Amino acid sequence: MKQFDLYNDPKIDNGFRVPENYFEQFEAKMMNQLSQKEVKVISIFETRKFWFSAVAAVFVIGLFTIIYLNNAKTENISTEEYLACETTISTEDIIDNLSDDDITAIEESLDLYDQDTKNYAKEYLY
Repeated sequence: MKQFDLYNDPKIDNGFRVPENYFEQFEAKMMNQLSQKEVKVISIFETRKFWFSAVAAVFVIGLFTIIYLNNAKTENISTEEYLACETTISTEDIIDNLSDDDITAIEESLDLYDQDTKNYAKEYLY
């Protein structure tokens, strides 16, 4: 193969030429070809506000759901179950939580006194 000397050998014409005044007129031609549409600018912060509010809403809904479910569990406990589980209930606690109507209803349901005792109490005590 023949050695090729870049500096001394004749130049080879590649066939590509730039038209006259091409670079001087390039900017004006390009600006005429571009459309003059207004580009809508979307702020990054607006989309972040949406995501922040969505995450906050999910967090709040989850928190209130947990709180609601915990309250629902404690509200469904009946009085008998509460009294059965509670080991240190004093008489004062029972008196504070029961009204006179409740005590009367309990006495009637248990039928602690026979009829003679009830008549005696009505006659002499009240």
